[in-house]
Amino acid sequence: MRAFSFKPPKAPCDHPSGRTPAAFMVLVISFIGLLSGCSTTMQMQVPKDISDASDVIAATERSMWSGAMADETFTLGEYKVISVDRDWDSTSSDTVSISKLDMKSGNTKGGYAFQFKTSTGLLNGECSAKASEESLGMSGFKVEKRQFNLNCVCEEGKKEVAAVKVQANDMDNYTGTLTTHGKSYKVVSIKEREGAMSMGASGYRVDGDKPVGAVEVLKPGRVWLGKHLPASEKAVLACSFAGLMLYLPPE
Repeated sequence: MRAFSFKPPKAPCDHPSGRTPAAFMVLVISFIGLLSGCSTTMQMQVPKDISDASDVIAATERSMWSGAMADETFTLGEYKVISVDRDWDSTSSDTVSISKLDMKSGNTKGGYAFQFKTSTGLLNGECSAKASEESLGMSGFKVEKRQFNLNCVCEEGKKEVAAVKVQANDMDNYTGTLTTHGKSYKVVSIKEREGAMSMGASGYRVDGDKPVGAVEVLKPGRVWLGKHLPASEKAVLACSFAGLMLYLPPE
């Protein structure tokens, strides 16, 4: 059982000096950024069609720590994420051995809730996450299959106003849907990062007939809300994005 998960503050970059060839220097800086979690290299690479069609809001007043014992409140422009409450993760596993063949399966479940303040009221967000793993091993050789699921709902009172569901197999791209105001949009994770190699999801984009918005999940994080959206739809979309920003993917 994992009681909580911490993500330590990102450290400032130490820039290399000397007469290092430019290409090698870029590689070294990227590698150092990955090891240290340096914020200057750990930003999502924003698709141009998203930036052209959206207004960006940067998260502020956000701690670099995450988990059950951290204060995870933060501000997104006119919105504010408050009262983040994480459940304890629960884990179950089974192992079956036949001769030299080991078959293992396991599940980890968790969840979290938060409140999302807007200029007109308060939305309640609730998310559930599940990771399942199966493996087959023999004589030091092992084949693994992993699946990750995240479901988040935003409610106004007792009425659901937005929901997002994403899933990934073996750490491939997360894909899913976001529904709000009677509309359903496609959700796809973004792996590209500015100044660093792609490694896991750096964010997600949401598309209908045209780009609807995007969210960066690397801290402190940013959201992009479609310029064509009415204010009421922007608010519930931002609430869904907050749920994605608070997600702690299994390691």
